[in-house]
Amino acid sequence: MTDNLSASYDQCRHFSKQSGSNFLLSFWFLPREKRQAMYALYAFFRHTDDLADEDGADQAAQLKSWRDQFRSAMQGDFADSRLPALVDTIRRYEIPEKYFLESIEGVESDLSRTRFTDFDELHHYCYQVASAIGLSCLPVWGVRPNFDREAAIAAGVAFQLTNILRDIHEDALRGRIYVPLDDLNRFDVPEESLLNGQLSPGFEPLMRFEIERAEKLFTKAKDLRNDLHPDGCRIFDAMMETYHDLLKQIARSPEDVLRRKIQVGSWRKVKLFARLVMSRMPLGTRGPQKAEVP
Repeated sequence: MTDNLSASYDQCRHFSKQSGSNFLLSFWFLPREKRQAMYALYAFFRHTDDLADEDGADQAAQLKSWRDQFRSAMQGDFADSRLPALVDTIRRYEIPEKYFLESIEGVESDLSRTRFTDFDELHHYCYQVASAIGLSCLPVWGVRPNFDREAAIAAGVAFQLTNILRDIHEDALRGRIYVPLDDLNRFDVPEESLLNGQLSPGFEPLMRFEIERAEKLFTKAKDLRNDLHPDGCRIFDAMMETYHDLLKQIARSPEDVLRRKIQVGSWRKVKLFARLVMSRMPLGTRGPQKAEVP
């Protein structure tokens, strides 16, 4: 590895750790080389999100510029010092470029869209901002060539839908409602009640409906585990347990999401990860033994 490329990977790792995301803990289930690749991916997707969140900036122009920089980087022209590591990861693990472009498109849509008519529209959004990211990670984790793509997509949608249910209050403060309008109408939940943090009679049935939808997605997502290399099984298990635990916390008291952001406590996170690390099953028996590893 050249000095410039090594420096690029170091910068991705430093940038990623500065975010303070708990997601980074799961990287430690991977060998060093794959962990470095994950830092490169995370740095790209995190920076994409950050551009959309910058106050007082022309976010649309910045995202367009970032897309142009990505396309140029794929041709060997690097305007950002984190991009050499990303391109090396993409080429090393043969990750389709479209996932990165789809992710940018999803983030861009947040700049102008605050409502979703039905679950088909929301599903497409969740695919862009979550499933596309997961699909880009699979070649790094190690996955069979003919893996269950629908299960992989379901995992991303399950995670994002869980985030949406958790963030109902926070999104409402910004005038956003991600729960499909069709579902609000079905359970007679006025938009104004969500925006004002008011509990309506139909709110709990609405939440139970969305929680059950997420549960079905989690069930489908489990099929992906059969196609993962043992390296990937551990990080996948960590993510599945963390998000599913969050969903179960929401289910205990759905009305709480109108008042605050439900979170998995620090001690609970430690216990979840410790259980995975100290799993009774030897690592060598987790998942397929001869999965394709790019």
